[in-house]
Amino acid sequence: MKPLYLAAIAATVLLTGCASPHIITMKDGRTIATQDAPEMNDDGFYEYETPEGSDASVNGSEVLEINEK
Repeated sequence: MKPLYLAAIAATVLLTGCASPHIITMKDGRTIATQDAPEMNDDGFYEYETPEGSDASVNGSEVLEINEK
């Protein structure tokens, strides 16, 4: 029973780490909160999920930095 309990805790920790909120800081000073880590697509846009659960994207050339919240 103990190994199953430890596996459940490990899975919870790993899944929680995968969806960590980030802050995108734009070159013009605006900030954008994300639900997960933004990923750059082939067109040069960062794709992310908003805190409300919607999919969104922003032009990578306008991004100053991305930090984990």
